[in-house]
Amino acid sequence: MSNLKPPPVHKVIVAQLVATFFIAAISLLVSGTIMAYSVLLGGLISALPNSYFATHAFRYSGARSADKVVKSFIRGELGKLGITLVLFALCFSLITNLNELALILGFIAIQFFGVMMSGLIKYSPSGN
Repeated sequence: MSNLKPPPVHKVIVAQLVATFFIAAISLLVSGTIMAYSVLLGGLISALPNSYFATHAFRYSGARSADKVVKSFIRGELGKLGITLVLFALCFSLITNLNELALILGFIAIQFFGVMMSGLIKYSPSGN
């Protein structure tokens, strides 16, 4: 059993979801419903697969579980990519009134936000 604490990735996911809804609300006030739900969908396409990755990637820790750690990271990343592709395909094929640029920019903004939040969260694997 490992004494290492997993990183607090749930904080990043929650922050991404909050940022997604905040940006969508601002878009609704400024540009209307099509822009707002396009940005919302783009943000969700970013945050939801990230949560899948986070739950799989940090399931195991420690040197004794090295093989499981690698497999869970690979499984999490492949699942994240697959979910992202499926969600983009569903949006582009099923939603007729979609602002594609807003969808892509919402996705990019929330991806970038997640990276920035990852750097800001304090984490010590040993808990010290």
